[in-house]
Amino acid sequence: MLRAAAYLCAALLLSLQPATAQTCTPVEMEGDTRIEGIAPPDGVVCYDLRFPQGQNLSLEVLDGINVSLTVPGYYDARNERQFIGNLPGQLEIRVFQLMRSVTEEPFTVLVRFEPPGNG
Repeated sequence: MLRAAAYLCAALLLSLQPATAQTCTPVEMEGDTRIEGIAPPDGVVCYDLRFPQGQNLSLEVLDGINVSLTVPGYYDARNERQFIGNLPGQLEIRVFQLMRSVTEEPFTVLVRFEPPGNG
């Protein structure tokens, strides 16, 4: 009985924790775009890319040690050039430190428009 009460208290305390909503910075793209920022030691930087529907893109981390990208629904934890084709006009990318450190890490991500057939 005491154990059940302890679990109930723990669950109640966890439910009272404030939810942290991920806010993505909007980026309107009209051509190749460099995104520069800082990957925090314990978090994720999110970008909401907007571009013409049906566009092919490639994404690549140009600068940043220990920095990776995740594109939900497409790929996870990559830093080399990745192609994605026939997109719906919107894409979320998340930039983070792959192996968490105690310091911030500056980064540059290059997003390129690619011709048909590369995606």
